[in-house]
Amino acid sequence: MSRQYNEDEDKLITWFKENIKNIVYGVIIGLSLILSFQYYENSKSNKQYELSLEYQNVIDQYEDSNYKEVIIVSEKFKKNYPTNIYTAMIGLYEAKIHHENKEYNKSLNALDFIINNSQSKEIITIAQIRYARLLVLMNEQKNAKIFIMSIPYYKNNPLMIEILGDIEYHGNNIIGAKKYYESSLSQNLTPNKRKIIENKLNSIN
Repeated sequence: MSRQYNEDEDKLITWFKENIKNIVYGVIIGLSLILSFQYYENSKSNKQYELSLEYQNVIDQYEDSNYKEVIIVSEKFKKNYPTNIYTAMIGLYEAKIHHENKEYNKSLNALDFIINNSQSKEIITIAQIRYARLLVLMNEQKNAKIFIMSIPYYKNNPLMIEILGDIEYHGNNIIGAKKYYESSLSQNLTPNKRKIIENKLNSIN
């Protein structure tokens, strides 16, 4: 029995000696992968924290009416971190600044960047609604309608449906406008928004 054990032990020792380098390399590679992943995760967390601080600074700059700095940071973020959530959030401020300056095409471009790069469905939806409203303001109702109807989930968004109602109303399609306003009211709305749409509907009845 002991001889059998000794033979097994000898085989194990021989195999270990023959494969020691591979074992060591495997351990080193495994540890390197683990440490690299941890470093990557820590670096990513640190970078996100840095971006959050810079974003907060942008908000302070915006509230102090230092709009130039907001746009500079927004452009930097778009170049370096196109899919980051803070890039999209700053982009909304950039679009608003251009809108208030009546630089509508620049505002559209800022919103378009968010729509095409952000990974947040909620922020994309906000950008889409603002994009459509801006097209209506620019008297591009046809393009606004095409844009909204190209969005797969527009029928589930009462604000998008409301915009379609506005487009039909501006085109003197009263029946179509009422249809969209009523459809918008059938969905979940804040009390204030519901009142606004009800007023629109009542004004054309």
